[in-house]
Amino acid sequence: MNRTLSLNILVVLISALLSGSVSAGNVARADLVDGPMDAADQLTPQQTNLQNKPYTLTITGNSYFKKKDLLKAAATELQMFEQRGYRKADIDDGAFQMRSAYLQAGFAFAFVDYTYKQQSGRVNVTFKVEEGARVFIEKIHFAGNKNIKTATLLDFFSTKAGPWSGKQKMVFVESEVKNAVGRIRNYYRGEGFKDVKVKSPDLSFSENRSGVKILIEIEEGPRYIINEVVLHGDLIPELASEVEAIKKTFAGKSYYVRQKLLLRSRLEEAYDALGYADAVFEIEMVRLDEPGRVNLKADITSNEKVRIAKVMISGNSDTHTSFIRERVELKPGDIYTNAKRRESFRNLFDSGLFAKITIELTSQEQDGSRNLEVTVDELPTREVYVEPGWGSYERLRLGAGVSEKSLFGTGRNGRIDGLVSTKSESLTISYTDPWLLRTDISMNIPLNYENREEPSYTSEELSLSVMFSKKINKNLTLFTGYLYKITQLYDLGDDTSLQQEDENYNKGTLGLQAVWDSRDDIFYPSGGLRLAGGLDISLPVIGSEIEFGRITLGCRYFFELPKNYILGLRATTGLIIPIRDQTTIPISERFFNGGDSTVRSYDHSELGLKDDNNEPLGGLGYNVFSIELRRRFYKNFATSLYVDAGNVSPNRSLIEKGFLPYVDRSELLDDTLGDFFSEFKFAIGVGFQYLLPVGPIRIDVAYNPAPEERWNEASWVYHFSLGMAF
Repeated sequence: MNRTLSLNILVVLISALLSGSVSAGNVARADLVDGPMDAADQLTPQQTNLQNKPYTLTITGNSYFKKKDLLKAAATELQMFEQRGYRKADIDDGAFQMRSAYLQAGFAFAFVDYTYKQQSGRVNVTFKVEEGARVFIEKIHFAGNKNIKTATLLDFFSTKAGPWSGKQKMVFVESEVKNAVGRIRNYYRGEGFKDVKVKSPDLSFSENRSGVKILIEIEEGPRYIINEVVLHGDLIPELASEVEAIKKTFAGKSYYVRQKLLLRSRLEEAYDALGYADAVFEIEMVRLDEPGRVNLKADITSNEKVRIAKVMISGNSDTHTSFIRERVELKPGDIYTNAKRRESFRNLFDSGLFAKITIELTSQEQDGSRNLEVTVDELPTREVYVEPGWGSYERLRLGAGVSEKSLFGTGRNGRIDGLVSTKSESLTISYTDPWLLRTDISMNIPLNYENREEPSYTSEELSLSVMFSKKINKNLTLFTGYLYKITQLYDLGDDTSLQQEDENYNKGTLGLQAVWDSRDDIFYPSGGLRLAGGLDISLPVIGSEIEFGRITLGCRYFFELPKNYILGLRATTGLIIPIRDQTTIPISERFFNGGDSTVRSYDHSELGLKDDNNEPLGGLGYNVFSIELRRRFYKNFATSLYVDAGNVSPNRSLIEKGFLPYVDRSELLDDTLGDFFSEFKFAIGVGFQYLLPVGPIRIDVAYNPAPEERWNEASWVYHFSLGMAF
């Protein structure tokens, strides 16, 4: 393809993405539309179908909204109109919804009337729109706010953002103004102004009704402050210090109704910790003579401690009773607390084995003790799946497997997974203990066989690993483990400066990895950060025939832009460090670059230096950097514009030395580091995605601005795959 013509095609695609043209999703709801619509009245298939029915719908007088937008606003009512025999009442409701759309867009004086005529067995409906002026807020004035600053109160009124975070005029929507007044009233009460009165807004419209000034009068009243917490009734000596801490927490704070609930919660928690699960707390607010000062009074009835006689478990048919009993924190003879009950519920729920869990106390026994009843409703634990797929390199692939979430009723997981494609076959048998030694550490032991054809070689691998993981918090997870792998290499090209002479090797590896993930969606994120760092080391002392360390770092960051755009950034890097006398690294252990998830202007692993057979060599270092602009433009359809950059190292040093073999690890490492940020290759492209619950189907078209003719690199590369590139 001609290079100039290729660039022109790419420019057209980029322009279409950045144009931000109004899509089918930007319809009648006023908060999705912020400017005059064009005059085109193209209808959706559903709306076009309406006109093939024994009725006609006509809209006149509309300018701001297109016909299809108004029909969308009244879609539910018009559907009922058709289903209920063309009732006039449904048309009346439809007119109301159309007017509501105008009101939400700031047309405060809009009116939608209609005519309804029946003639020759046909119903003719005409909606008559009188839009009026679009109203903007000119000024908001507060009167009587002595304790709360005007700037603070203005923040309760939302301002629409411009295309790139600039501010537009504030559109007047009466319902939003009333909602803001309600939020101001609640804010005052939360600050202790219990008797505040925020009056309905006084509206003064301009002569042409295109502007409005708003006056909001406020009578703040006194600000109520909690003087102290006064406790009466059953005061437990062991709780003296904790109760004093609770009292100090509330003293001097603003009073509002929720403070009574917060005090009750704190006292319940304290008494429950000592076993007084049935304690009763009566909380009331007492006004003092000093204006604005109140006390919180609590009358406490502790009742008797509850001791567990028996723990009775029911509802489980597949899960061992011992598994459930181990996760119930309350044992026979224990003092019952609600905290332990909640912890028991979480333990059982986190197992993922139960659809419903109830933990309740029975009636009191003669000795005052009570039984604890634990009832569960089990979920299915066995899953069999067949999963077809497609990859840009592997092409057609088929996965199948079976998993059991509770082997022999123990809550441990077992699974068998197989995958066959045009390039590989693999089989994995794994065992997972999610609670190793009754801790929150998970252990996974997979046994894996894989035969895979890569562009430069074919490998047959058998591996066994023991992996441990621990979730530190919501976002951070740590991994560590040991891998032993037996590798046989086939179909290797000629020996080069990086080639391993022995085609067979065994490798033992210890690894450590940390992952921080705050993305809001793993398949199509619109915000959040994913950081990953890993360190692997292979040494003879742990069963390895080759000696090297591997460092990998990765970052993915996503954030939203105006007009529903999402910007994604990606940086990934890796480095292999030979140890001792290791001067070559097996080709199956090296880094490769290029493909549908790295630099997309290259086919799988094809970026970088190649041997005499035009097969990629890989390297000891690599980088990938990407920036991608994404936008969902219609329902589950999305598009993206991206630039990728990446390399493999060493690169130019090998060329300068004529691809001579390395005899010294220091020289190999020096060349790798010296070339680490050189010889970057680029991809400029457009992608199209259809979003599914299990990830998007993706097509990428990428342009290579500087293809290497000596290695027959293409100017354009196309990828069809599943999942986003990053």
